[in-house]
Amino acid sequence: MQTEPTKKGQIQHYVMFWLKPQLSKAEVSNFANFFETLKKISYIKTLSYGLAAHTPVRPVTDNSFTYSLTLTFDSLEDHNAYQEDEIHLDAVAEFSQNWYRVVVHDTVIL
Repeated sequence: MQTEPTKKGQIQHYVMFWLKPQLSKAEVSNFANFFETLKKISYIKTLSYGLAAHTPVRPVTDNSFTYSLTLTFDSLEDHNAYQEDEIHLDAVAEFSQNWYRVVVHDTVIL
């Protein structure tokens, strides 16, 4: 996986996950393995993830999610292939019981 800066025409895939409140701290921590598994997918150019930051409360800030994931793809075709990739589908099947809400934002880099 490359760590080059984003380029015009690339797709940025931003995902927020709300994990179930009854999960233990160990289960929440273990959820990071979902993202680590995705690193094996060749369509992904960049991947970063983390926990919600406890930044100051403001009307425009939403820190209610547990984890966020940011992926970059070279093209819409790579993004779409990622959605059908067996590693991605298997990881979703394995870890989806941990979340109760997911929100996705996809952006074309200008």
